[in-house]
Amino acid sequence: MNVDYQVLTFKNQIKPKDIGGLGVELNDRKGSGNYDKERTQFNIEYVGFDGHPTLSSKVYETIYTNNIHFNKGDNTNILNGCVVTSGPEFFRKLGLPMKDTGRVHVEGKHIGEPIFCPDIKSKEDIPEPVLEYFNESYRFLSNIVGKENVVYAGVHFDEDTPHMHFYFLPVVDYVRRKVFETDESGKRLTKQIYTKNNTIKNVPIQKLNEKGKPIYEVEYGKFLNTDEFWKQLGGKASFARLQDQYNEYITSKGFELDRGEIGANKYHQEKAEHNIKVLEDKIDKLNKELEITKSINEIELKTKVEIKNLDEDTVLNPSKDFLKRYKDKDVEKLIDYSKEIKKENLATKKESDKKSIEIEKLENQIKQFKSGKTYKDKDQVIAKQETIINEQKGIIENLNNEIKQLKEKIERLTNIIWTKLNDAYLAVAHLLGFKNVNKDNVNHDIMEYRVQEVNRKHEPKHEKSTKNKSDDYEL
Repeated sequence: MNVDYQVLTFKNQIKPKDIGGLGVELNDRKGSGNYDKERTQFNIEYVGFDGHPTLSSKVYETIYTNNIHFNKGDNTNILNGCVVTSGPEFFRKLGLPMKDTGRVHVEGKHIGEPIFCPDIKSKEDIPEPVLEYFNESYRFLSNIVGKENVVYAGVHFDEDTPHMHFYFLPVVDYVRRKVFETDESGKRLTKQIYTKNNTIKNVPIQKLNEKGKPIYEVEYGKFLNTDEFWKQLGGKASFARLQDQYNEYITSKGFELDRGEIGANKYHQEKAEHNIKVLEDKIDKLNKELEITKSINEIELKTKVEIKNLDEDTVLNPSKDFLKRYKDKDVEKLIDYSKEIKKENLATKKESDKKSIEIEKLENQIKQFKSGKTYKDKDQVIAKQETIINEQKGIIENLNNEIKQLKEKIERLTNIIWTKLNDAYLAVAHLLGFKNVNKDNVNHDIMEYRVQEVNRKHEPKHEKSTKNKSDDYEL
């Protein structure tokens, strides 16, 4: 039985220079996709350009209208995005007619297999379950990021596989700011450091607490901050956590999609698996080098034996009777030759010993790798990282609870203050004899002016105002 997998792909580094091309692709359907203009009319938009000529103008108007603070530099990650889809078989099961494009996959795990696309000629060809699948996906994502931060969301049926594009502003309601050391006038203190290019640079000195840890202050408001957005969702585990949450949500709505690699530690797991693969490749390389070294060593040893045999030969160590057959000059040449052979023999022995040491070193390395010690170390690192993640989750949860409690207290105090102020102004209005005023129509601006007016009358010296702002109250 074929398993249908969810595809939830996030992109969190969309910079200002990227928005123009992205807008052209979304609105004008121009780009690297296989667009079928006859099917473009069936595309769906949950959030469109809303009359804006470009995606860029839509993005910046949303930022300024919602009073979102952001860095205006070119390196700001101003947008985040997500693509939601699955394989063609999943949409076929939901009732969407699919047809063979005549093309085949040229890469990936489906290389050589035919490519299918939607066979749509009218809106009626799009089954309700397909629409509901994308509706639920949009609900899930917009609840995560906030509907007010979504700048574009739409489903494209005019490419090979139906999919939803979802782009949003990564907005958070608080950020942590570094606290720096300052002098008496409030000016930041700096220190000199050496850069990689060996140049001196002045940098501000961050303030530290009693334990020597950097001090941060929390600032509340609306901030465009990709790093903080994903940190608040779980940091490195945030993508995996969203995959888990989405799978739980979408399957609860009746759509059978497999999550694939499950777990918030997928990042650490993949990293550990990569390290293990590197170690296995290194072991294989060491084994090959070991075989080569052994072969070379065997040759060296064999050469050593042969030279030794030559050293004992009568040609190189002739007896005195044998030497009488040759002239003194020839004998000297033979002796010199024998000395050279012995020198080569010693050099060969030295190289052979060196190779033996290398072999021993390689064999020890292989034993260490095969012992599993390296793998155990990686497991310990992963376990430690999991502990840190859980601790950070606890801290974040406590902070969120404190923030919630503070907001509730502020809201209660605001209501109390507003009610008391309203009662006070109403009492003043009654004392002044206003006839058409009650607790539901007290104008605070007018009453504030009248209170000040009364106060001015009782001051030793005051200026009379010629303008009466309470003309709409009858005495």
